[in-house]
Amino acid sequence: MICFLGTSHAAQHLKAAAIKRGNKVCEKPENASVIFISEDTPTEEGGKRDLRPIRELVAQAASYSAQMVLTSQVPPGFTRSLGLANIYHQAETLRIKDAEERAFSPDYIAVGGPIGICREYAEYLISFHCPVIRMTWEEAEFSKIAVNMALASQVDYANHMSRYAEHFGANWETVCKSLRLDKRIGPEAYLTPGRWQDSKHLLRDFFTLEGISIS
Repeated sequence: MICFLGTSHAAQHLKAAAIKRGNKVCEKPENASVIFISEDTPTEEGGKRDLRPIRELVAQAASYSAQMVLTSQVPPGFTRSLGLANIYHQAETLRIKDAEERAFSPDYIAVGGPIGICREYAEYLISFHCPVIRMTWEEAEFSKIAVNMALASQVDYANHMSRYAEHFGANWETVCKSLRLDKRIGPEAYLTPGRWQDSKHLLRDFFTLEGISIS
């Protein structure tokens, strides 16, 4: 049995997808063999994460003997810092406009943590019929950041190109039709101009990297 802790939309979509995929889901964590911790990470103004609610949910889940799967958006090193051997980090890649579809049919599932997983979690992963990429906690945590920053860079690109298009008297939306048909870019590319900084999901990952100095 699988139980989902968290009141976020992500938790609701992940739970619904698990049920549709034939997994047995329960409401009480004491009856579960796998507990998903799927709460949104509160984000302060400017993108700083408040990790206290996530730690509290992990502590609640850890009071049971179940395998734990953390999907909340946390910085690299967070899961390892918990000092728990029976926890995995599963990078959550949902987005608001098609969260239900992406939860049910993910492109892939990135799982960070120890080599062995319990039978129930393995059956859950297999039920989605998509590539499952095994990695370390830090790699799974960072994969979410890497995806978000790639999307943010696409929005920056769209902002620049739309201004150039306007200069040349070209309609950017028309140009995008050819870009979306190019296999190297694709139909799901973020080509609509705008402010990605208004997205808390993207901003908090930018904030995480902004404070790191790499020589």
